[in-house]
Amino acid sequence: MQTVLAAACLCVLLTANAAARAADQELDVSQDALDLDAARWLSPQTDLAAFLTASPGECLRPPENEETRYLVETGRAAFNNPLLFGGLAARGGLSCNSCHRDGRDNPAFFVTGLSGDPGTADVTSSLFSKTREDGVFNPVPIPSLLDVAAKESFGTQQPAATLHGFIENAITDEFQGLAPPREIINAIAAYVAHLDSRVCPDGQVMQSMDRAWKDVGRSLQAAGLAIERGDGRVADFLILSAQNRIGAVHDRYADPGLSEERAALRSLSSSLAALRQKAIENSPGAQAALQEILSGLEPVRVMLEGGEEKSLYNLDALNRALNAPRGKPAQ
Repeated sequence: MQTVLAAACLCVLLTANAAARAADQELDVSQDALDLDAARWLSPQTDLAAFLTASPGECLRPPENEETRYLVETGRAAFNNPLLFGGLAARGGLSCNSCHRDGRDNPAFFVTGLSGDPGTADVTSSLFSKTREDGVFNPVPIPSLLDVAAKESFGTQQPAATLHGFIENAITDEFQGLAPPREIINAIAAYVAHLDSRVCPDGQVMQSMDRAWKDVGRSLQAAGLAIERGDGRVADFLILSAQNRIGAVHDRYADPGLSEERAALRSLSSSLAALRQKAIENSPGAQAALQEILSGLEPVRVMLEGGEEKSLYNLDALNRALNAPRGKPAQ
């Protein structure tokens, strides 16, 4: 697992766009205007401005106790982390959330050779895994995961008897990745089991820097709990998840006038990279180093807030970028 994560780390560090573009050459991935992971894997008919500024909203039932909260937060981070799959999926920024947006379906999802209509995928294709190939192009609608815990079987074409089994099969068979630690499987299962249609927000939720920054903090808080437990592998994965979210924020701050903000994000990501080894080794100084990083998140957030109007979180700036000629910065 550590070998996979170390190699895949290249795609979440802030210089990872080259790896993602390499994946685009191997897959016919929609990315006409922006080098954003969130703009990949979409039908050409997708209204990118609308897709990138709002999402359906997460329907997450509050965990019952602190132990469950730890599992749900860890699973939530893994659900949004492309490194869970490895290979082409990781290099192209494909996570569970890419298909199951906010835990739901994704009617805009599309990859040539994998999708029929938008919102469908052939899960028995060799595009990501030779293990599942059945020689037939048979895409099926991507299902919502809301209320999935109440089902008696999981999956459509190759159903599993348990939610844990379904998740592990998706990683190791559908994407041919190495099985993550059992703790990660348990955590994803706990997160998915808490996706509940009864607690959905009213209407769409805006995509914003503040929302992404809270995700960074949540992943790192969970990493602190993993360090307390002496589970360096899970802590490492959670730190990488935070780096992945920081990379996504960095990509939204592409305006030439936001160089200081990008530098602050690169510095933070470098600090987390240094923390990873301490976490893996269960170093006595890992927790203190993490708490120092957590205390520095707010000043960076304030800096980012000051530049958000120029960032691609801002609808006007986003529309300028979408309408700019390919390869030229928006003015």
